[in-house]
Amino acid sequence: MLTLWLLFAMAAAPIVAAFFLFYVVHPAGKPPYGSLVEPQRPIPLNLGLKTLDGQPYNLKRLEGYWLMVMAAPGACDKECQQSLFYMRQIRIAQGDNRDQVVRVWLVTDDAPINPGVLEPAEGTLILRGNPQQLASWLPHKDGSLQGPTWLVDPFGHLMMQFPANPDPTRMRRVLAKLLYNNAGIKFKHVEPVQ
Repeated sequence: MLTLWLLFAMAAAPIVAAFFLFYVVHPAGKPPYGSLVEPQRPIPLNLGLKTLDGQPYNLKRLEGYWLMVMAAPGACDKECQQSLFYMRQIRIAQGDNRDQVVRVWLVTDDAPINPGVLEPAEGTLILRGNPQQLASWLPHKDGSLQGPTWLVDPFGHLMMQFPANPDPTRMRRVLAKLLYNNAGIKFKHVEPVQ
């Protein structure tokens, strides 16, 4: 009889422990990194973006991709260069899913692009935009668009903002979870962007 009770206790112990940990201890856990943009903001049709050679460009062309977006002047200071580097490394770290992610640098002035930035920005879609039009779409503080990195989902909604001087490891984890959790969703067919 004692053996039967021991067998029952061993079988019930994991269930009791799980119940105790979930309902009694239940650690709050770490909040997700970054902040959700609420309400989500669709990509406006009238952003007035242009490629570096002056051709109009509509970000809606990239629906179907996850977009990592940053905004900075063409001079691109050290913080801007670090953001470009982090975006490149975070995209590469997604492994086979990296083709689902496009990096976008929105240049907020007419100054020439700093030549020292072209290497860390390689593969980044560089577009020029009017800062007032960008400010109407991108949430920002202190009147400056430079600093944060924003995330746009494949449906074309601005949905997340990462702080200035981000923790790239935590950003990578957030993006990896989003890519993993959305793996079964069929977005419109898109060709890989270089």
